[in-house]
Amino acid sequence: MSNYLTSEENLLRLRRARIIYTITAGIAVVTGVFLLWALRGLIVPTVIGMLMAYICLPLIGYLKNKGFSQFWAVVFLFGIFCLVLFSTIKLAGDLVPDQKTELELQARFRYKLDAKFKEIMGLGRNDREGNLFYTLFGRELEPLRTQIDEALRISENNNRLFTRFHENPEEMGSNPVEERYWNYHQANRERDREQEKSTRTPLRSEDNADDIKLSYSDENSDSSLLLSIFNAVSLWLITPLVFLILLVDNGKLKRELVHSMPNRYFEMTLTTLDNINEALGRYLRGTFIECFLVGASFTICLFLIGLETQWATAIGIIAGLANAIPFLGPAIGLLVGVLYAIMAEKVSPLLPFIDGNDLLPAVLVVVAIIQLIDNAVFQPYVLGNAVELHPLIVVFGVMGGAVIFGFAGMLLAIPAIMIGKVVIATIFRQFQAYAII
Repeated sequence: MSNYLTSEENLLRLRRARIIYTITAGIAVVTGVFLLWALRGLIVPTVIGMLMAYICLPLIGYLKNKGFSQFWAVVFLFGIFCLVLFSTIKLAGDLVPDQKTELELQARFRYKLDAKFKEIMGLGRNDREGNLFYTLFGRELEPLRTQIDEALRISENNNRLFTRFHENPEEMGSNPVEERYWNYHQANRERDREQEKSTRTPLRSEDNADDIKLSYSDENSDSSLLLSIFNAVSLWLITPLVFLILLVDNGKLKRELVHSMPNRYFEMTLTTLDNINEALGRYLRGTFIECFLVGASFTICLFLIGLETQWATAIGIIAGLANAIPFLGPAIGLLVGVLYAIMAEKVSPLLPFIDGNDLLPAVLVVVAIIQLIDNAVFQPYVLGNAVELHPLIVVFGVMGGAVIFGFAGMLLAIPAIMIGKVVIATIFRQFQAYAII
C-alpha cells in the first residue's frame, strides 16, 4: 500500500513539476518577447558587437600562435575594433548634412528632378508636348512625380530660414548659400506660384510639425540636438562592450549552456551548437567578404565615372552594407546611385567617353555590371552554398523582419532563419537517433 502511495505521490509531483516548468517557460517567453520589443533599439548595436566578436574569435588563436598571450590578443583586437567603429561613426557623422546643407540638397534635388523628368519625357514649357515615352507612360508617372515634388517642396518656415542663411550667413554661423542653389530654390518657388495660380492650391502650411524651426540657435533646439547625440552615442557604446565581453568569455557561455542540459541531451546540445557555429560562420564570413567586395567595386567604379571621392565612398558603403539584404540590397544601391546622379554637378570622369550628361546612364551601367559580377563571381566563389534557403522563404523572412523590427529585422532575418533551420533539423535528427520520436 505504501509503495502504491509513493508511486501516486511521485506521479503528482511529476505533474506539478511539469505545470510549474510550463508556467515558468511561458512567463520567460512572454517576458523575453516584451523585453525584445521594448529594447529593440539595442538590437542592431548588440548584434553587430556579437557578430564582429564571432568573426574575430578565430583571430585570437592565430595571434596566440604568433606569440601573443590571451590578454594581449584580446586587447589588440579590441583596439582595432574600436578604431574601426569610431572611424565609421565619424565618417557617418561627416556625411550627415546640417540645416543649411539639408535645405540646399532639398532645393537642388527638387529642381534637378523636375528638369530631368522634363528632359526624359521631352516636355516643353507648356508641358503639352512629350515624346513617345511620355505618351506611353506619362499618365502613370505623373502622380508619382507630383507626390515626390510635393514631398520635396520647401515650406514657408523653411523658406524664411533658407533666406536667412542666404542673406545673413554670419548671423546664422554658417557659410553663405551657394548662388546656384539659391537660384534653384527661386526657380522652384516660381514654379509653385505658377501652380498656385493655375490650381488655386495654397503653398504648404507653415505649421507643419516636421519643418525645421526658424530659431536656428534656439536653446531648446540645441538641448534636443545634444540629447539626441548623447542617446545615439550611449546606444552604440554597447557594441564595443558586447564585443569585449564575448572575446574575454573564451567559450565560457557555451560551456555553461551545455552543462546546464541534462546528461541525456548533452551530446544533442553540443551537436546543435557545432552545427550552428559551422552554418553561421560560413554565412557571416562569406557575407562580410561579399559586401566588402561589392562596396569596394561600387566606390572604384563610381569614382571612375566622375563622382567625387566623398560621395563615391559614401554610396559604396551604403551599397555594400545593403548587399547583405537579399534582393533589396541591389535595389537600395541602385536607388542611392540614381538619386545622386540626378543632382550631380561636379563630375570629373576619368573615362574619356563619359561626361556630365551621361552620368545617369553610366550609373545604371555600373550597377548592372557590379550586380552581374556579384552574381557570377562573388556569390558562387565567396558565399558558396552558405545560404541554402528557398527564395520565397528569403523574401518573406526579409519582409517579415522589416515589418516587425524595421531595418534591423531586414538585416538579421536570414541569419535568424538559418539558426532556426539548423536548430530544428539537428534536434529532430538527434531525437530520432535517441529514439525519442
